[in-house]
Amino acid sequence: MNTNPTKIELTINKWLTFNAELASNYPDGINKIYQGEMDGMLLKEVFSKAEMLEVKSRLEKESDELETVRYGTTLGCVLMASGSDKERYFQGADSFRDKLKTLFNTNFEARVEEVLSKMSGGRKVEVARENDERIYTPATVRFVYPNRGGMVPHKNNDFLSNSYYDHLKQIAKMLNALSYFIIIDTPESGGDLVLYDLPTEESMTLTKNLDLEKCPKRYITPDIGDMIIFHGGNIVHQITDVIGQKVRITIGGFLAMSKDEQKFFYWS
Repeated sequence: MNTNPTKIELTINKWLTFNAELASNYPDGINKIYQGEMDGMLLKEVFSKAEMLEVKSRLEKESDELETVRYGTTLGCVLMASGSDKERYFQGADSFRDKLKTLFNTNFEARVEEVLSKMSGGRKVEVARENDERIYTPATVRFVYPNRGGMVPHKNNDFLSNSYYDHLKQIAKMLNALSYFIIIDTPESGGDLVLYDLPTEESMTLTKNLDLEKCPKRYITPDIGDMIIFHGGNIVHQITDVIGQKVRITIGGFLAMSKDEQKFFYWS
C-alpha cells in the first residue's frame, strides 16, 4: 500500500476512498463491485478542480441545448429518454461526443478509460456501440437545482425491461450494472449521494409503504473532480435536495461487463 501521507486510501465497510493515482492498487476493483464484494468507490482528483471550473464556465454558454427534467436540466442525450427513437439518440450521441472535446481540456473519454482500465482486471474499457457508426454517448451532464427535492430514490435494475436496452442486454451483463459520475461543481449544501442498506426482498421493488428514513444508509459527498463508481443497479440510491444558490453539476452514466467478460462498456 502506498504510504505517502498526501495520498488518501481508506476502506470503510464495503466502500473505498482513494486518490485516482492509486487506482492500480485495485486491479480488479470494478469486478469486485459487480460481484457485490464492495458497494462502490470514491476516486479523488480524477480531474483537477481547475479544469472542472473551466468546464463549468463553458457549460454556462450551453443553456439553449439543455433539456428540462424534474430535478433540473441535462446536457447530452439520455438513452432512457430516447424511447424508440434510437436514430435521434445516436445522432445526439455523436454531437455530444464532439462537444466533450470543447468542454474539457483533457480528452474526457480517454481519461475515464485510463482510470477505469487500471481497475478492470485487464479488460478493455470502451464506449458501448451497436456497430462502428452507432456509438452510444459516454456520459450526460446533470444539473440538480436547489429546492427541487434532488433525485428520488431508485435503482437502475428497475428500468431494464424497457426496449431501449435491448441491444445492451445482448452484449452486456445489464443486471446489477454499475453507475459512475464525476463532480463538475458542488452545491453550497446538500446534493449528497445516499445509498440505502435494504434487505434483498425489500430492495427488489420500491413501495410507497417503505420508510427509507428508517433504513440504514450511507452518505457519500465527493468533491470537485472526484469520481464515484457504485452498484447503482441493485442498491437503492438518491441525491438529496440541493440547498443554497449553487447548482450541483455532474457528468456520468453507467458501466457493465460484456457477456464474454472481456470488456467493460460505458454509456448514458
